[in-house]
Amino acid sequence: GSSGINAEYGYSAQHHLKECPPLSTPSSRHEALLFALENVSEKFYRPKSAVLKSQDDIDKLIDKNASVYGVLSGGLFKTNKAKKCGASKRFLKELTSVLTWYEDEWNDSEKLEMLYVILCGLSVHELYHATLILNLRRYRDFVTKLPLDLTLKILSYLAPKDIVNASEVCKDWHKICTSDVTWGIKCAQHLVPPSNPECLGQQELFKNNVLLKENWKNGRCRVNCFSGSQCKMVSVAFDPKTGKIATGMASGEIKIWNLAKSGGGLIATLISHTKAVWGLEWFKGNCLMSCSSDGTLKIWNVKKGLCQKSIEAHEGKIWAMKCDSDIIYSGSDDKSIKSWDIKRCEVVQTFLGHNGSVFSLDLNGPNQLLSGSADKTVRVWDKNSGECLRSIWVTHASPGWVMGLSVSQGHVACCYNDKVAIYHINTGVLVKSVQSHSDSIEGVQMEMGNGKNSSTTLVTCSKDKSIHYWELDKDVLHKLEGHKDTVHGVVCTSTRIISVSADCTLKIWKFAAPNNPTIRRKTLISGGLGQLFLYEYHYDENVKYESEETRLYKKHLAKRTRQRARITAGSTDGIGSRDLLSSLSDYTASSSSSVPPVEIATY
Repeated sequence: GSSGINAEYGYSAQHHLKECPPLSTPSSRHEALLFALENVSEKFYRPKSAVLKSQDDIDKLIDKNASVYGVLSGGLFKTNKAKKCGASKRFLKELTSVLTWYEDEWNDSEKLEMLYVILCGLSVHELYHATLILNLRRYRDFVTKLPLDLTLKILSYLAPKDIVNASEVCKDWHKICTSDVTWGIKCAQHLVPPSNPECLGQQELFKNNVLLKENWKNGRCRVNCFSGSQCKMVSVAFDPKTGKIATGMASGEIKIWNLAKSGGGLIATLISHTKAVWGLEWFKGNCLMSCSSDGTLKIWNVKKGLCQKSIEAHEGKIWAMKCDSDIIYSGSDDKSIKSWDIKRCEVVQTFLGHNGSVFSLDLNGPNQLLSGSADKTVRVWDKNSGECLRSIWVTHASPGWVMGLSVSQGHVACCYNDKVAIYHINTGVLVKSVQSHSDSIEGVQMEMGNGKNSSTTLVTCSKDKSIHYWELDKDVLHKLEGHKDTVHGVVCTSTRIISVSADCTLKIWKFAAPNNPTIRRKTLISGGLGQLFLYEYHYDENVKYESEETRLYKKHLAKRTRQRARITAGSTDGIGSRDLLSSLSDYTASSSSSVPPVEIATY
């Protein structure tokens, strides 16, 4: 410490330690030094110019301030243990005088000169203590010194990457920077959805959310494919609370799939409709609504697998339905829309005005119903009175049927032919129009973003066997291809896209962080005493949700971990550890999939 300080003033520490008058080192001397350094001014750290340039300057300084130096050398620094009690009173008196001069009478230049004289006479042991004090004053540990609420407030202004870097400073910083309270604040700032059972904590939740956004941005996902029969699938509905999926078949059957179950298997088949089921919607937990080409609406108890109510709703085919509390809205081939009371199974209101079949329905707030028809229009209805508030003519092209509607934040997206048009509902003004498919679009779903932490997304399915999703704010298009026939229905959530097709398959496109990696080992260094391994995590696109392979791998790994614990407890020769690595390598090599793995970057 002294070398850097003296070099700044132009001469070496060794020279001054030799030439300056010898000073003793009692405990009182340490106390005076510590107090002086703790009250040192900021100019001491960054002097603008060298005040002392030679030994003559030091001698002149001592002569000039003879009285002060006499107090320092004679009064403060000549106390021994034998006179400890008597010196303590004199020390306090002299210290008070020195501090009075230092604070009230000396200017900044004189203060620096006094401190310099003191530092020149310090021993190595004393310089060590002085360095500790200076470092403490220059670098304040605000994380542990401040109240927790104030520390969290400061950390809330840091970027997530900076918080991760700060957690590596020390144990105290790591404890605070990795706490759920700190990352809970970051999750709230970035509008991260609440935690789920798969997440270990708020930091893990935030990390998975970052990875999820990157996967959506890059179009990177894993695909699970399910096929329950050789019949075409024409509609789909997903219940996010229970993880169940309902698919409507062209034969009239309804199949229920459970994503929460290992393998995501088929759990029930509901049979009652005689023709294709074109509309499905979950209602109050285990209740499911369905509409069919046989002109009926049905209410199912999925848990019992029974049809509780059946309503002969229309004379023609029912193409669309929508549930709102205890009211069901149905759109039919007979050009009408009807609202039904579920409890009484009676018609509440009939909406007339369309000149073609009604293919799609959606709700806008508590008072409006929107419908899309084969007459090339989208109509806005008052749900209570049945009055048509507005009619939007979407196209003059033929056929121009409005096959799908999706309402979000006062806007409606409607698909016709191979295009999607977005309108403002209250004004009927066209906001945006997109075209990417090569054939007619069968369904659409839109989610408007807030422009800061989320963007507007648009998902469409088409007869060209593909699924497209747009980031409309950035005009970025991603294409999902894998079906072999017309994709009739699509449902989009924050972590996945669910689609059904005429190729008799249900596909789940997962964008969330994968939970079933396969591990491959590479030997980097091999020697007589041991080996260094590199473990790479690979994710197979075709691995099913919690597959049998994954279950066996987890079981095998747990078994080998227990064996290693027993071996480690019994001996310390390290044989158990090498045996674990070898068996793990053999297992992963034998169980790896033949499909080339796809690496997913993690943070």
